[in-house]
Amino acid sequence: MYTHDFQKRVRYGETDQMGYVYYGNYAQYYEIGRVEMLRSLGMTYKSFEAEMGIMMPVVHLDIRYLRPAKYDDMLTIRTTLRELPERLSITFLWRS
Repeated sequence: MYTHDFQKRVRYGETDQMGYVYYGNYAQYYEIGRVEMLRSLGMTYKSFEAEMGIMMPVVHLDIRYLRPAKYDDMLTIRTTLRELPERLSITFLWRS
C-alpha cells in the first residue's frame, strides 16, 4: 500500500455563493491527488501516455460528502494505492 498527501488551498472560484466548495469540484481534487501521487513516484501522465501507451480513464467515481470545504480552507488530499496494479486496472482511494 502507498499513500501520498498533497496540500491544496480552496480558491474563491471553486466555491458557490455560500462560500462552500461546489460539489462538482471534488472530482478535480481527486484528479489532483492522482496526478501528484504519480509524480511523487517519479511518473507522469505524459510519460504513461507517450512512452508506455498507457491511458488511465476514470470509469467509476463514488463520492460521499462528509462535511463541506470552504473558501480559503487548506485541504489535505490523501490518495492511497491499495495494491500494485494488475493487468488492466488501478484503484485509487481519496480522502480530503
